[in-house]
Amino acid sequence: MTFDVGIGKCRSVQSDSVDVWVDGSIVRRLAPDTKWQRDGISVLQVPSKLCSARHRVAVGEEVFLDTGLINANSAGKLDVDGSGDFARARLSMLVPVIDPAPTPPPPSRKASWR
Repeated sequence: MTFDVGIGKCRSVQSDSVDVWVDGSIVRRLAPDTKWQRDGISVLQVPSKLCSARHRVAVGEEVFLDTGLINANSAGKLDVDGSGDFARARLSMLVPVIDPAPTPPPPSRKASWR
């Protein structure tokens, strides 16, 4: 099952990548040990090939990634404090783990009504 996940507001679009302003929830997923400053300064650079085909990428609009295109090797670049210093970020950390076959709950030990 694939779906789109919104990651933040588009800052700029290049031919092969998109720069996105991201908030603290995205920063904490990508770099949990990094001291995060405040909303509006962190920038995530993602390959444009990972962007959703269902949502148009435009400056000032929300950017959506297609989770079906993200794999364990998908990488972006994260600038946590807005200084222009980008570090590699594993984009697979943005995709929640969904168990396609959940285990059934254990049987209840309650007495039946019959």
